[in-house]
Amino acid sequence: MIRLSLTMLGTAALCLQLGMAPAKAEMSHDEKVAAAAALLGIATLLHNKHHYKDGYSPAAAEHAGDFETCYRDGLHGYAYTESTRDCAEGWQAGNAEREKARAHRQNTSAEQKAPPMAVKGCANLMATNFAVGTHAVHIIKARSPRKHEWEIEASVGHEHLVCVMRDTGEVISARGGRL
Repeated sequence: MIRLSLTMLGTAALCLQLGMAPAKAEMSHDEKVAAAAALLGIATLLHNKHHYKDGYSPAAAEHAGDFETCYRDGLHGYAYTESTRDCAEGWQAGNAEREKARAHRQNTSAEQKAPPMAVKGCANLMATNFAVGTHAVHIIKARSPRKHEWEIEASVGHEHLVCVMRDTGEVISARGGRL
């Protein structure tokens, strides 16, 4: 709670500072980071923690802004151009999320196409377990080990879950990990 209060206070200070600065056509990297931190404000603070991995967490609002800026670059397929750790972590996380979002386009064999009800059931389970919307769940792989039964790998950020589903969308079992 204290961290939330301090971050909100820091965000308010950045907003005031940016409000007093004259507008420029071109901004330096540091100004872009400060602007991103101010604009993202509380959203940066409350950013989905599933995008951070291996114990990494931005140390301050400006670091979170740097992470967010580069995360969005990676997510949208832009080239990596910065050199800070926060930016590198953000770009890698965004790029990984982009690859997961595109994974379903690469699975073209008929066996890997699970029935829509099974996919929806797994996505709902994943969204519930990780407290996100189903739009944040990515279906990575699917296979059918038995008739009317599907194993579906889903992810949210760096977290993975394997759902064993019936064609009808009924959950048989679920476990963390990958197929």
